[in-house]
Amino acid sequence: MRRRMVIGVLAGVLALAAAGCGGGDDEGDGSASATTAAPETTSAPGTTAAAGGGGEDELQLAASGTAWDTTSFELTSGTSYSIEVDNQDGVQHNFTFAEAQADVDIPANEDATVTFTAPAAGSYEFVCAIHPAAMKGTITVT
Repeated sequence: MRRRMVIGVLAGVLALAAAGCGGGDDEGDGSASATTAAPETTSAPGTTAAAGGGGEDELQLAASGTAWDTTSFELTSGTSYSIEVDNQDGVQHNFTFAEAQADVDIPANEDATVTFTAPAAGSYEFVCAIHPAAMKGTITVT
């Protein structure tokens, strides 16, 4: 009887550890900083266009249900952008836009901001490095 209880407890611990799905690497370019304010989000996946010009353009992105609320962005080459990522899930996520050297981990139920300059014109992918099959999108740079 005691052996069955120990096995049950171990199975529960393993299930919780698998559900946590923590990880990701801590490599980054140092341009990410954690914040505490929650950004506005949209309820359905969509496209966000950002106008170029002077200064820094601020964008919003939310992770909920292991999915991004926005799956594409339109950016202008050479323009500086700041993306505030709101993690509304109980597991850690990550935002990686490799071509712009943008990489930030977002702890469960927190948010973080990553700043980068849009690369040369082209079509690129952004992902959650922890859940790349489920959480990816396209960045179109003009």
